[in-house]
Amino acid sequence: MNAARIDRPGALRKSWWMVKAFSLAALVFVVSAHPTFAQDTKVSVGMMGIGGMSCAHWRATKEHQSEGAVWIYGFWTGLNYVAAASEQPQPGTDTAAIVAEVKKRCAEAPSQTLASAVWNTYLEFDKK
Repeated sequence: MNAARIDRPGALRKSWWMVKAFSLAALVFVVSAHPTFAQDTKVSVGMMGIGGMSCAHWRATKEHQSEGAVWIYGFWTGLNYVAAASEQPQPGTDTAAIVAEVKKRCAEAPSQTLASAVWNTYLEFDKK
């Protein structure tokens, strides 16, 4: 019985952390549901990996293209996870089609970050 009392505070802290993380993820997704708001607002994100680099950088070499494709799959999966958790519709998961659409968006604005191109592709995917 004493062990249960010790575990309970740890469980409460873990639950609170999960509630905070889910709330933040839901907020980000709700903002994304309104593309004009998301596009008009300058968002500062601690970006990791090639997603913070420009589209031109991503397209520069085969190695960067491979790294970027893997990054796109992970980022897209994360966005779908948030969509599912907040009971929002999820765009398709055809990896070839996703990368092709991101490439098109990157060709339109090579100086944008890969993350921005993926984000905007996600918002518009399956809506055409």
